[in-house]
Amino acid sequence: MILYPILASAVFSLGGHFGLLGRWGRAVRSDRGWMSLPPKQGKVVWMHCASLGEFEMGRPVLEGFLDQHKDWQAVVTFFSPSGYEPRKGYNRAAVHYLPMDTPSQVKKWLNYCNPSLAVFVRYDLWPNHISGLRKKNIPAVVMAMSAPKIPWYLNRFLFLIRRQFTAIHTWGVVGETDAAMMSLGGIHSEVLGNPKYDYAAALVNTPIPKKFKAWKQAQEKPILLIGSAHLSDCLALNAINLSGFSIWVVPHDLKESAVLQGALKQYKPAQCLTSLSDEPKITDLLMVPEFGVLAGLYALADGVIIGGGWDKATHNVLEATAQGKIAACGPNWQKIAENHELVQQGYLQPIDAHGDWMKYLDQVGSEELAAKGEQARAWMLEQRGSAEKIVKVLEEAVQL
Repeated sequence: MILYPILASAVFSLGGHFGLLGRWGRAVRSDRGWMSLPPKQGKVVWMHCASLGEFEMGRPVLEGFLDQHKDWQAVVTFFSPSGYEPRKGYNRAAVHYLPMDTPSQVKKWLNYCNPSLAVFVRYDLWPNHISGLRKKNIPAVVMAMSAPKIPWYLNRFLFLIRRQFTAIHTWGVVGETDAAMMSLGGIHSEVLGNPKYDYAAALVNTPIPKKFKAWKQAQEKPILLIGSAHLSDCLALNAINLSGFSIWVVPHDLKESAVLQGALKQYKPAQCLTSLSDEPKITDLLMVPEFGVLAGLYALADGVIIGGGWDKATHNVLEATAQGKIAACGPNWQKIAENHELVQQGYLQPIDAHGDWMKYLDQVGSEELAAKGEQARAWMLEQRGSAEKIVKVLEEAVQL
């Protein structure tokens, strides 16, 4: 821990000065208003999330804790703009970017945030932030962690960095295999389960905007919805004939809607409509560059492709499961903990080859797939309960 603060300061300071940190660095530097604010007063729980998916995992825990302890307030931080931008108006907490991991920034942050408890969702832990919590004797809890390998900051050879992580009161992991991996690294953890099931359960019967019901009624072909679509997902769709479906695409990055539409080479401009400006009518391709509508749209779809699977990792499959849908995805699904259970149960169908496309698309619109989707939703609801367990751990950490 002697070299790391020096290296971190050099990387973040010089990188910011020369513009090497790109969009992320500019975003973090734009959120400096908290530096001029007085320190938070009273009891504060600080929850940090890498991005939107981690926030949705932590949300039922945070809200459960706040509901039970009315005298507490919350601060939420994000590493990624894709988490901060959609949730910067969250009404249960003050929302900020995580300050850069330098000793000076951490000191200013902790003086402002003044937390009595820190919660980290899944994996985004930074040594200087953890060191700052340790120096102030602020307990920290890690929740919903998956551990396919020992995290770098717990490497036995980095013993000065590893020592800072004694600030962690509880390492809460998703399953037994994660606990076994942490044990190999000499770290005791507790299996607390996956609170993403609790989050998804709250999405059951999400209201569907009227205009999309009208779009549904206008279609004569089954709807195949691509949720949280990346460019790589749309390029993968070019490998199959989609003429038997009305394709609805909800981009992961709403600003890339035109790029995704252009990548779908099967469609001429006259075949493409957008939910923002066109009136509901028959369409081969509907672009939906709108935030906050995806969970409801899953309920209208006859088939679902979860985006991200032809990129680094799938996005949230359980949002579709909550609406009674059996989804398909690209080959990169293994990084997400619940996907293993969904695949094992047959509630998520990975696509690795052309035959997998045909197998899934042949089922779309069938009574059998719809019945299996209802079965998947019932199974998902049975997995709830992790959030309540984690709330109890938070209470123990601060002796409530």
